[in-house]
Amino acid sequence: MKCIILAAGRGTRIKSISKNKPKCLIKINNISILQRQFNFLCKLEIKNIIVITGYKKKQINFKNIKYIFNKGYKNNEQLESLFCAKKEFNEDLLITFGDIIFDFSTIKKLVLSKKGDIILGIDRNWKKRCILRHDHSYEQVDKVKVNKKGRILKIGKKLDSNDANAEFIGILKLSRKGCEVFSKNYSVLKKKQKVRKMQVHDFIREIIKAKNHVQSCDLGEKFMEIDTLNDYKIAKKLFTN
Repeated sequence: MKCIILAAGRGTRIKSISKNKPKCLIKINNISILQRQFNFLCKLEIKNIIVITGYKKKQINFKNIKYIFNKGYKNNEQLESLFCAKKEFNEDLLITFGDIIFDFSTIKKLVLSKKGDIILGIDRNWKKRCILRHDHSYEQVDKVKVNKKGRILKIGKKLDSNDANAEFIGILKLSRKGCEVFSKNYSVLKKKQKVRKMQVHDFIREIIKAKNHVQSCDLGEKFMEIDTLNDYKIAKKLFTN
């Protein structure tokens, strides 16, 4: 298994903390978001790590990591950033967002999951989190609707909050077959010129529309997207080591 980390973003909503460095280098209790992810991947013996860079790419300079620069990071979104690494879609693959902090049990549970070829990490207690993230409304959440068997039926920020029962937390796992599904659907959408402004959740929605099975894995509440100063303060309390 290999891992792709999307780390091209600047973090304009948290500039008072990130200042002039990539968002993934924000430190939570003296350890950067990116270093924390590397540490957990190492514990899971995932050594083939690819980081997609963009803003201030030279500041991200950890050893034994493969870097791919997203030249269009100023104008495109997550999906184009992800597929800068399209040649890496050839074996079991873990994908994480570079602004997500989580604990070891969270990522381990997803890595060990055998629920399907495309598995999204979710949190079913998402409304509780929104209350804590008072500057992060329901409309900003990557909401999902999951059936009783854990299959994702709907996904997206525009999904009615009354219809949603979980949140996609920015971590997903693909089998080799799942990689093939991703690559095939990306090629189709690329030809239709629909990918430039797509987020990963938009792409997942298109994959579901194409009759592909997308499964969920409930990873609990021990994670936090670092998007605002309030998120940063919450994360410092949640993740003390």
